Amino acid sequence: MNIIIIVFGVLAAFCMGYYVFAASYAGFGSAFLFFWLLAAIGFAGIMVVAILHKKKQILDIIPKAVKIIVVTLFLAGMLFFTVMEGMIISGMRKTADDGVEYLIVLGAQVKGTKVTKSLAKRLDAAGDYLMKHPDAKAVCTGGQGPGEDIPEAQAMKQYLLQAGIEENRILLEDKSVNTYENLKFALEVIGDEEAEIAVVTNNFHVYRAMYLAEHVGFKNVQGIAGKSDRRLLLNYMVREGLALAKELVLR
Repeated sequence: MNIIIIVFGVLAAFCMGYYVFAASYAGFGSAFLFFWLLAAIGFAGIMVVAILHKKKQILDIIPKAVKIIVVTLFLAGMLFFTVMEGMIISGMRKTADDGVEYLIVLGAQVKGTKVTKSLAKRLDAAGDYLMKHPDAKAVCTGGQGPGEDIPEAQAMKQYLLQAGIEENRILLEDKSVNTYENLKFALEVIGDEEAEIAVVTNNFHVYRAMYLAEHVGFKNVQGIAGKSDRRLLLNYMVREGLALAKELVLR
């Protein structure tokens, strides 16, 4: 029991520390950071229960079969999540071959008319490929969401133009609201499911993006991994693991 108290105490402290660190850097309203606060509370709760059980054996009232089921489900969940993370890691260094016809650059939040740092990393990766492969075209994706003065795709186009990419090489898909629609509507723009495409996004997002690209109908899919903020990478990885699990289960 002592080891359980120590393990969950350390986990609670780590999650709370990461929550404070990440929130102070990215803002307390940043997406998904609440997970770390909830995790800290959950782990602390388990630690308290373990302490009470050590003193008063409060868990003895729970049937053994129930305990076995709970532990089994917990371990199975941890194994499943570990597999998800392994899949994500497998896509984090993806690069594309020379024959790509279209780069599908996935949209992300725009502040007013300016791309965020995260989106800029995707566009930088796309721009590097486009500079080296003058026959390739880019499909900028993303509609207009709350707090955005223009569609994400339009802001992305302006960024690529400023980077020196010719306007006739930039296509727009400006109606989508999520990754699945980014790719689905990009296929409509391209009009050829056999086209050689590469999905460009932040490294932690590549595996799921490629999976969805194949799901919407693309036959020849590669990936290009842009960089991501290392200070928030753990948060991104956990969020992406849950998102990938959802996609695999529901689609």
